[in-house]
Amino acid sequence: MKRNSTFVGRMLFATLLFSLQLFTANSQCIAPSMVWKNAVLTAGTAGAVGATYRFPEVTPGVYAHVTITAIVGGATLTSIDDMTFGYGNAWQPVVKTPSVQGVSESYVSFSIEFYDNTTNSKHKYDCAQLSFIDVDGDSQHVREFVAARGYDSYTVANISILTLTETGSGSNKMLKAVGTYANYTGLDTSAWITNINYKYRNIKEIQEVRVGSITDASFVVQDRFTCGYFQQISMPEVIILPVTYTSFTGKLDDKTVYLDWKTASEINSSHFEVERSFDATTFKTVGLVLDGFKADNGTTFYKFKDNSTELQSKNYAYYRLKQIDKDGKHNYSTVVALALKSSASDVVKITVSPNPFVEKLNVQYNAVTNGQAEIRLLNVNGQTVISTKANITSGSNNLQVNGLSKLNTGMYILQLIKDGVVIDNQKIIKN
Repeated sequence: MKRNSTFVGRMLFATLLFSLQLFTANSQCIAPSMVWKNAVLTAGTAGAVGATYRFPEVTPGVYAHVTITAIVGGATLTSIDDMTFGYGNAWQPVVKTPSVQGVSESYVSFSIEFYDNTTNSKHKYDCAQLSFIDVDGDSQHVREFVAARGYDSYTVANISILTLTETGSGSNKMLKAVGTYANYTGLDTSAWITNINYKYRNIKEIQEVRVGSITDASFVVQDRFTCGYFQQISMPEVIILPVTYTSFTGKLDDKTVYLDWKTASEINSSHFEVERSFDATTFKTVGLVLDGFKADNGTTFYKFKDNSTELQSKNYAYYRLKQIDKDGKHNYSTVVALALKSSASDVVKITVSPNPFVEKLNVQYNAVTNGQAEIRLLNVNGQTVISTKANITSGSNNLQVNGLSKLNTGMYILQLIKDGVVIDNQKIIKN
Protein backbone atom coordinates (compact mmCIF):
# COMPACT_ATOMS: atom_id res chain seq x y z
CA MET A 1 0.00 0.00 0.00
CA LYS A 2 2.71 2.43 0.99
CA ARG A 3 4.85 1.72 -2.08
CA ASN A 4 1.85 1.98 -4.39
CA SER A 5 0.74 5.24 -2.75
CA THR A 6 4.23 6.69 -3.17
CA PHE A 7 4.40 5.53 -6.76
CA VAL A 8 0.98 7.02 -7.56
CA GLY A 9 1.99 10.25 -5.82
CA ARG A 10 5.20 10.46 -7.83
CA MET A 11 3.35 9.80 -11.05
CA LEU A 12 0.76 12.47 -10.19
CA PHE A 13 3.53 14.94 -9.36
CA ALA A 14 5.36 14.13 -12.61
CA THR A 15 2.15 14.56 -14.60
CA LEU A 16 1.43 17.91 -12.97
CA LEU A 17 5.01 19.05 -13.52
CA PHE A 18 4.90 18.03 -17.19
CA SER A 19 1.58 19.81 -17.64
CA LEU A 20 3.01 22.91 -15.97
CA GLN A 21 6.03 22.81 -18.27
CA LEU A 22 3.77 22.52 -21.30
CA PHE A 23 1.65 25.41 -20.07
CA THR A 24 4.71 27.55 -19.40
CA ALA A 25 6.24 26.75 -22.77
CA ASN A 26 2.97 27.51 -24.52
CA SER A 27 2.41 30.78 -22.63
CA GLN A 28 5.93 31.91 -23.50
CA CYS A 29 5.83 30.76 -27.11
CA ILE A 30 7.83 33.07 -29.38
CA ALA A 31 6.28 33.61 -32.78
CA PRO A 32 8.57 32.61 -35.67
CA SER A 33 10.15 35.28 -37.87
CA MET A 34 8.74 34.57 -41.33
CA VAL A 35 10.14 35.60 -44.70
CA TRP A 36 7.56 36.46 -47.37
CA LYS A 37 9.25 36.77 -50.77
CA ASN A 38 9.09 35.56 -54.37
CA ALA A 39 5.35 34.87 -54.59
CA VAL A 40 4.25 32.71 -57.54
CA LEU A 41 0.70 32.39 -58.86
CA THR A 42 -0.23 28.68 -58.67
CA ALA A 43 -3.97 28.72 -59.33
CA GLY A 44 -6.65 30.99 -60.78
CA THR A 45 -6.30 34.41 -62.42
CA ALA A 46 -3.96 36.93 -60.88
CA GLY A 47 -5.85 39.51 -58.83
CA ALA A 48 -9.18 37.67 -59.08
CA VAL A 49 -11.19 35.73 -56.52
CA GLY A 50 -9.78 32.20 -56.32
CA ALA A 51 -6.22 33.21 -57.21
CA THR A 52 -3.68 31.37 -55.04
CA TYR A 53 -0.09 32.54 -54.55
CA ARG A 54 2.70 30.38 -53.15
CA PHE A 55 5.33 31.96 -50.87
CA PRO A 56 8.28 29.51 -50.61
CA GLU A 57 10.18 28.96 -47.36
CA VAL A 58 8.34 31.36 -45.06
CA THR A 59 10.15 29.39 -42.37
CA PRO A 60 12.64 26.56 -43.00
CA GLY A 61 10.79 23.67 -44.66
CA VAL A 62 7.42 25.47 -44.75
CA TYR A 63 5.67 27.30 -47.58
CA ALA A 64 2.47 29.36 -47.51
CA HIS A 65 -0.53 29.68 -49.81
CA VAL A 66 -2.34 33.03 -49.93
CA THR A 67 -5.73 32.84 -51.66
CA ILE A 68 -8.03 35.72 -52.60
CA THR A 69 -11.41 34.80 -51.13
CA ALA A 70 -13.38 37.99 -51.83
CA ILE A 71 -13.12 41.42 -53.47
CA VAL A 72 -15.59 43.94 -52.08
CA GLY A 73 -16.63 47.51 -52.93
CA GLY A 74 -14.66 47.94 -56.15
CA ALA A 75 -11.19 47.30 -54.71
CA THR A 76 -8.40 46.00 -56.94
CA LEU A 77 -5.33 43.99 -55.99
CA THR A 78 -2.41 45.81 -57.61
CA SER A 79 0.28 43.58 -56.12
CA ILE A 80 0.23 40.52 -53.87
CA ASP A 81 3.59 41.55 -52.37
CA ASP A 82 5.40 44.81 -53.14
CA MET A 83 9.09 44.43 -52.23
CA THR A 84 10.25 47.87 -53.41
CA PHE A 85 9.35 49.59 -50.13
CA GLY A 86 9.00 48.83 -46.44
CA TYR A 87 10.27 45.56 -44.98
CA GLY A 88 11.49 43.04 -47.55
CA ASN A 89 10.61 40.05 -45.36
CA ALA A 90 7.06 41.25 -44.71
CA TRP A 91 3.93 40.40 -46.69
CA GLN A 92 3.08 43.71 -48.37
CA PRO A 93 -0.06 43.62 -50.55
CA VAL A 94 -1.12 46.74 -52.47
CA VAL A 95 -4.87 47.34 -52.79
CA LYS A 96 -6.27 50.10 -54.99
CA THR A 97 -9.27 52.17 -53.96
CA PRO A 98 -12.43 52.01 -56.12
CA SER A 99 -12.19 53.67 -59.54
CA VAL A 100 -15.33 55.75 -58.94
CA GLN A 101 -15.42 58.54 -56.37
CA GLY A 102 -17.88 58.24 -53.52
CA VAL A 103 -18.27 57.36 -49.86
CA SER A 104 -17.42 53.67 -49.68
CA GLU A 105 -15.59 50.82 -47.99
CA SER A 106 -13.60 48.46 -50.19
CA TYR A 107 -11.23 45.60 -49.50
CA VAL A 108 -9.62 42.38 -50.66
CA SER A 109 -10.07 39.35 -48.43
CA PHE A 110 -7.38 36.63 -48.15
CA SER A 111 -6.95 33.24 -46.51
CA ILE A 112 -3.49 31.95 -45.57
CA GLU A 113 -2.45 28.29 -45.25
CA PHE A 114 0.88 26.77 -44.22
CA TYR A 115 2.31 23.53 -45.71
CA ASP A 116 5.25 21.23 -45.12
CA ASN A 117 7.67 21.25 -48.07
CA THR A 118 8.32 17.50 -47.93
CA THR A 119 4.88 16.04 -47.29
CA ASN A 120 2.71 18.90 -48.63
CA SER A 121 0.51 18.39 -45.57
CA LYS A 122 -0.68 21.24 -43.38
CA HIS A 123 2.01 22.60 -41.03
CA LYS A 124 1.05 23.72 -37.52
CA TYR A 125 2.71 26.61 -35.67
CA ASP A 126 2.42 26.64 -31.87
CA CYS A 127 2.05 30.40 -32.13
CA ALA A 128 2.28 33.11 -34.78
CA GLN A 129 1.93 36.87 -34.95
CA LEU A 130 0.76 39.07 -37.81
CA SER A 131 1.65 42.72 -37.16
CA PHE A 132 0.19 45.35 -39.45
CA ILE A 133 2.43 48.41 -39.61
CA ASP A 134 1.45 52.00 -40.46
CA VAL A 135 -2.33 51.76 -40.74
CA ASP A 136 -3.06 55.41 -41.56
CA GLY A 137 -4.49 57.62 -44.34
CA ASP A 138 -3.67 59.89 -47.27
CA SER A 139 -3.90 63.15 -45.23
CA GLN A 140 -7.18 64.07 -46.95
CA HIS A 141 -9.90 61.61 -47.94
CA VAL A 142 -8.78 58.00 -47.44
CA ARG A 143 -8.39 55.87 -44.30
CA GLU A 144 -6.79 52.44 -44.42
CA PHE A 145 -8.10 49.48 -42.47
CA VAL A 146 -7.13 45.90 -41.76
CA ALA A 147 -9.17 43.11 -40.20
CA ALA A 148 -8.45 39.54 -39.13
CA ARG A 149 -10.65 36.59 -38.18
CA GLY A 150 -9.86 33.68 -35.87
CA TYR A 151 -7.07 35.34 -33.89
CA ASP A 152 -6.33 34.33 -30.30
CA SER A 153 -5.56 37.82 -28.96
CA TYR A 154 -4.37 41.23 -30.11
CA THR A 155 -2.40 44.19 -28.84
CA VAL A 156 -2.34 47.90 -29.63
CA ALA A 157 -0.46 50.66 -27.87
CA ASN A 158 -1.97 52.58 -24.95
CA ILE A 159 -2.02 55.64 -27.16
CA SER A 160 -3.25 54.56 -30.59
CA ILE A 161 -4.84 56.29 -33.56
CA LEU A 162 -6.67 53.13 -34.57
CA THR A 163 -10.42 52.68 -34.19
CA LEU A 164 -11.16 49.07 -33.22
CA THR A 165 -14.38 47.17 -33.88
CA GLU A 166 -14.83 43.53 -32.86
CA THR A 167 -17.61 41.38 -34.28
CA GLY A 168 -18.55 37.72 -33.97
CA SER A 169 -17.40 35.34 -31.27
CA GLY A 170 -15.25 32.28 -30.72
CA SER A 171 -13.31 31.13 -33.75
CA ASN A 172 -15.48 33.41 -35.91
CA LYS A 173 -14.63 36.68 -34.17
CA MET A 174 -13.13 39.42 -36.31
CA LEU A 175 -11.30 42.58 -35.24
CA LYS A 176 -11.20 45.55 -37.59
CA ALA A 177 -8.63 48.34 -37.11
CA VAL A 178 -9.25 51.62 -38.96
CA GLY A 179 -6.63 54.34 -39.28
CA THR A 180 -7.19 58.10 -39.35
CA TYR A 181 -6.99 60.42 -42.35
CA ALA A 182 -3.55 61.53 -41.12
CA ASN A 183 -0.55 60.20 -43.03
CA TYR A 184 2.36 58.96 -40.92
CA THR A 185 5.34 58.99 -43.25
CA GLY A 186 7.57 55.95 -43.57
CA LEU A 187 7.22 52.50 -42.03
CA ASP A 188 8.48 51.75 -38.54
CA THR A 189 7.81 48.72 -36.35
CA SER A 190 8.17 50.99 -33.29
CA ALA A 191 5.59 53.54 -34.50
CA TRP A 192 3.11 51.87 -32.17
CA ILE A 193 0.27 54.38 -32.55
CA THR A 194 -0.42 53.09 -36.09
CA ASN A 195 0.31 49.39 -35.50
CA ILE A 196 -1.74 46.38 -34.42
CA ASN A 197 -0.58 42.87 -33.53
CA TYR A 198 -2.83 39.86 -34.18
CA LYS A 199 -1.66 36.80 -32.22
CA TYR A 200 -2.50 33.16 -33.00
CA ARG A 201 -2.14 29.80 -31.21
CA ASN A 202 -1.84 26.32 -32.71
CA ILE A 203 -2.64 27.34 -36.27
CA LYS A 204 -2.34 25.69 -39.66
CA GLU A 205 -4.14 28.53 -41.39
CA ILE A 206 -5.41 32.06 -40.91
CA GLN A 207 -9.08 32.02 -41.82
CA GLU A 208 -9.42 35.54 -43.15
CA VAL A 209 -7.46 38.77 -43.45
CA ARG A 210 -8.99 41.89 -44.99
CA VAL A 211 -6.95 44.75 -46.43
CA GLY A 212 -8.77 47.85 -47.64
CA SER A 213 -9.75 51.47 -47.24
CA ILE A 214 -12.63 53.79 -46.37
CA THR A 215 -13.07 56.80 -48.65
CA ASP A 216 -15.12 59.99 -48.68
CA ALA A 217 -16.75 61.57 -51.72
CA SER A 218 -13.69 63.59 -52.78
CA PHE A 219 -10.93 60.99 -52.74
CA VAL A 220 -8.41 60.49 -55.50
CA VAL A 221 -8.09 56.95 -56.91
CA GLN A 222 -4.87 55.52 -55.50
CA ASP A 223 -2.91 52.45 -54.48
CA ARG A 224 -2.68 51.86 -50.73
CA PHE A 225 0.39 49.99 -49.51
CA THR A 226 -0.03 47.58 -46.60
CA CYS A 227 2.71 46.03 -44.48
CA GLY A 228 1.84 42.74 -42.76
CA TYR A 229 4.89 41.59 -40.80
CA PHE A 230 4.97 38.03 -39.42
CA GLN A 231 7.32 38.84 -36.56
CA GLN A 232 7.43 38.81 -32.74
CA ILE A 233 6.96 42.59 -32.46
CA SER A 234 6.28 43.91 -28.97
CA MET A 235 4.80 47.18 -27.80
CA PRO A 236 5.47 49.01 -24.53
CA GLU A 237 2.75 48.40 -21.93
CA VAL A 238 0.35 46.98 -24.48
CA ILE A 239 -2.70 47.21 -22.24
CA ILE A 240 -5.94 47.13 -24.16
CA LEU A 241 -7.74 50.20 -22.89
CA PRO A 242 -11.52 50.34 -23.36
CA VAL A 243 -11.25 53.95 -24.54
CA THR A 244 -8.57 55.62 -26.65
CA TYR A 245 -8.50 59.40 -26.17
CA THR A 246 -7.34 61.71 -28.95
CA SER A 247 -7.78 64.90 -26.89
CA PHE A 248 -9.05 66.26 -23.57
CA THR A 249 -9.14 70.05 -23.21
CA GLY A 250 -10.79 72.73 -21.13
CA LYS A 251 -11.36 76.49 -21.29
CA LEU A 252 -12.79 79.22 -19.06
CA ASP A 253 -15.42 81.56 -20.47
CA ASP A 254 -17.36 84.03 -18.29
CA LYS A 255 -16.90 82.08 -15.03
CA THR A 256 -17.89 78.79 -16.67
CA VAL A 257 -15.57 75.90 -17.49
CA TYR A 258 -16.16 74.06 -20.75
CA LEU A 259 -14.57 70.61 -21.17
CA ASP A 260 -14.23 68.83 -24.49
CA TRP A 261 -12.80 65.40 -25.23
CA LYS A 262 -12.62 63.06 -28.19
CA THR A 263 -12.21 59.30 -28.37
CA ALA A 264 -10.91 57.32 -31.34
CA SER A 265 -12.17 53.93 -30.11
CA GLU A 266 -14.40 52.59 -27.35
CA ILE A 267 -14.69 48.96 -26.28
CA ASN A 268 -17.13 47.94 -23.52
CA SER A 269 -17.39 51.57 -22.32
CA SER A 270 -20.47 52.60 -20.30
CA HIS A 271 -20.08 56.28 -19.38
CA PHE A 272 -17.80 59.00 -18.01
CA GLU A 273 -17.70 60.66 -14.60
CA VAL A 274 -16.20 64.16 -14.62
CA GLU A 275 -14.08 64.75 -11.52
CA ARG A 276 -12.82 68.11 -10.25
CA SER A 277 -10.18 69.16 -7.73
CA PHE A 278 -8.94 72.51 -6.43
CA ASP A 279 -5.62 71.17 -5.10
CA ALA A 280 -4.74 68.60 -7.81
CA THR A 281 -4.90 65.87 -5.15
CA THR A 282 -8.44 65.37 -3.88
CA PHE A 283 -11.01 64.87 -6.66
CA LYS A 284 -14.79 64.61 -6.47
CA THR A 285 -17.39 63.77 -9.10
CA VAL A 286 -19.21 66.84 -10.45
CA GLY A 287 -21.13 65.29 -13.32
CA LEU A 288 -21.93 62.30 -15.55
CA VAL A 289 -21.70 62.11 -19.35
CA LEU A 290 -23.48 59.17 -20.94
CA ASP A 291 -23.49 59.91 -24.65
CA GLY A 292 -21.46 61.80 -27.22
CA PHE A 293 -21.70 62.65 -30.89
CA LYS A 294 -20.11 60.03 -33.17
CA ALA A 295 -18.78 61.32 -36.49
CA ASP A 296 -18.49 59.32 -39.70
CA ASN A 297 -14.73 58.89 -39.21
CA GLY A 298 -15.30 56.96 -35.96
CA THR A 299 -14.36 59.80 -33.60
CA THR A 300 -16.80 60.45 -30.73
CA PHE A 301 -17.08 63.99 -29.31
CA TYR A 302 -18.07 64.77 -25.72
CA LYS A 303 -18.80 68.03 -23.88
CA PHE A 304 -19.34 69.04 -20.26
CA LYS A 305 -20.09 72.44 -18.67
CA ASP A 306 -19.21 73.34 -15.07
CA ASN A 307 -20.70 76.62 -13.81
CA SER A 308 -20.58 75.85 -10.09
CA THR A 309 -20.40 78.87 -7.77
CA GLU A 310 -17.37 77.21 -6.13
CA LEU A 311 -15.29 78.21 -9.14
CA GLN A 312 -15.65 81.92 -8.37
CA SER A 313 -13.58 81.76 -5.19
CA LYS A 314 -10.75 79.56 -6.48
CA ASN A 315 -7.58 80.34 -8.39
CA TYR A 316 -7.19 77.00 -10.16
CA ALA A 317 -9.35 74.00 -11.03
CA TYR A 318 -8.19 70.53 -12.11
CA TYR A 319 -10.33 68.09 -14.06
CA ARG A 320 -10.02 64.43 -15.00
CA LEU A 321 -12.32 61.83 -16.57
CA LYS A 322 -13.21 58.57 -14.86
CA GLN A 323 -14.23 56.22 -17.66
CA ILE A 324 -16.50 53.40 -16.42
CA ASP A 325 -16.70 50.03 -18.23
CA LYS A 326 -19.93 48.08 -18.56
CA ASP A 327 -18.50 45.57 -16.08
CA GLY A 328 -17.80 48.30 -13.49
CA LYS A 329 -14.05 48.64 -14.01
CA HIS A 330 -12.66 52.12 -14.55
CA ASN A 331 -9.71 54.10 -15.93
CA TYR A 332 -8.62 57.72 -15.50
CA SER A 333 -7.67 60.25 -18.15
CA THR A 334 -4.87 62.78 -17.86
CA VAL A 335 -5.56 65.91 -15.77
CA VAL A 336 -6.50 69.29 -17.29
CA ALA A 337 -5.57 72.37 -15.20
CA LEU A 338 -7.25 75.75 -15.64
CA ALA A 339 -6.43 79.17 -14.21
CA LEU A 340 -9.74 80.64 -13.01
CA LYS A 341 -8.65 84.22 -12.28
CA SER A 342 -6.29 85.12 -15.10
CA SER A 343 -7.06 88.54 -16.53
CA ALA A 344 -5.06 87.69 -19.63
CA SER A 345 -4.88 84.10 -20.76
CA ASP A 346 -1.58 82.40 -21.50
CA VAL A 347 -3.31 79.52 -23.28
CA VAL A 348 -1.48 79.87 -26.58
CA LYS A 349 -0.76 76.97 -28.92
CA ILE A 350 2.85 75.93 -28.66
CA THR A 351 5.09 74.98 -31.57
CA VAL A 352 7.48 72.05 -31.13
CA SER A 353 10.25 71.25 -33.60
CA PRO A 354 11.64 69.09 -34.99
CA ASN A 355 8.95 66.44 -34.92
CA PRO A 356 9.99 63.62 -35.17
CA PHE A 357 13.08 64.45 -33.07
CA VAL A 358 16.36 62.72 -32.28
CA GLU A 359 18.54 64.67 -29.83
CA LYS A 360 16.82 67.96 -28.96
CA LEU A 361 13.56 69.90 -29.12
CA ASN A 362 12.73 73.59 -29.56
CA VAL A 363 9.54 74.81 -27.89
CA GLN A 364 8.14 78.18 -28.96
CA TYR A 365 5.14 80.08 -27.58
CA ASN A 366 3.99 83.58 -26.63
CA ALA A 367 3.52 84.55 -23.00
CA VAL A 368 1.33 87.44 -21.87
CA THR A 369 3.12 87.80 -18.52
CA ASN A 370 6.44 86.88 -16.95
CA GLY A 371 6.62 83.68 -14.97
CA GLN A 372 8.13 80.26 -14.36
CA ALA A 373 7.80 77.62 -17.04
CA GLU A 374 8.35 73.87 -16.92
CA ILE A 375 8.64 71.49 -19.85
CA ARG A 376 7.74 67.87 -19.17
CA LEU A 377 8.17 64.94 -21.51
CA LEU A 378 5.78 62.07 -20.74
CA ASN A 379 5.98 58.53 -22.09
CA VAL A 380 2.94 56.56 -23.29
CA ASN A 381 2.22 55.48 -19.69
CA GLY A 382 1.99 59.09 -18.48
CA GLN A 383 5.31 58.93 -16.63
CA THR A 384 7.58 61.99 -16.68
CA VAL A 385 10.90 61.07 -18.31
CA ILE A 386 12.32 64.60 -18.75
CA SER A 387 11.58 67.78 -16.77
CA THR A 388 13.30 71.14 -17.17
CA LYS A 389 12.46 74.62 -15.82
CA ALA A 390 13.17 78.12 -17.12
CA ASN A 391 12.22 81.74 -16.44
CA ILE A 392 10.13 83.23 -19.24
CA THR A 393 9.19 86.77 -20.15
CA SER A 394 6.16 88.30 -21.81
CA GLY A 395 6.26 88.04 -25.57
CA SER A 396 7.87 85.36 -27.71
CA ASN A 397 9.82 82.60 -25.93
CA ASN A 398 12.03 79.86 -27.25
CA LEU A 399 12.84 77.03 -24.81
CA GLN A 400 15.20 74.21 -25.73
CA VAL A 401 15.34 70.67 -24.37
CA ASN A 402 18.58 68.78 -24.95
CA GLY A 403 20.00 65.35 -24.15
CA LEU A 404 17.18 63.28 -25.67
CA SER A 405 19.26 60.87 -27.74
CA LYS A 406 19.08 58.11 -25.09
CA LEU A 407 15.26 58.00 -25.04
CA ASN A 408 13.59 54.97 -26.56
CA THR A 409 12.02 55.47 -29.97
CA GLY A 410 8.28 55.95 -30.02
CA MET A 411 5.63 58.45 -29.07
CA TYR A 412 5.77 61.00 -26.22
CA ILE A 413 3.64 63.86 -24.91
CA LEU A 414 5.31 67.25 -24.38
CA GLN A 415 3.65 69.50 -21.80
CA LEU A 416 4.34 73.19 -21.26
CA ILE A 417 3.42 74.31 -17.74
CA LYS A 418 3.42 77.98 -16.69
CA ASP A 419 3.02 78.92 -13.05
CA GLY A 420 1.68 75.45 -12.28
CA VAL A 421 -0.92 75.37 -15.06
CA VAL A 422 -0.68 73.17 -18.16
CA ILE A 423 -0.66 75.54 -21.15
CA ASP A 424 -0.68 72.92 -23.90
CA ASN A 425 0.12 69.31 -24.83
CA GLN A 426 1.78 68.14 -28.03
CA LYS A 427 2.23 64.58 -29.35
CA ILE A 428 5.79 64.06 -30.61
CA ILE A 429 7.73 61.12 -32.03
CA LYS A 430 11.28 60.04 -31.14
CA ASN A 431 13.20 58.51 -34.04
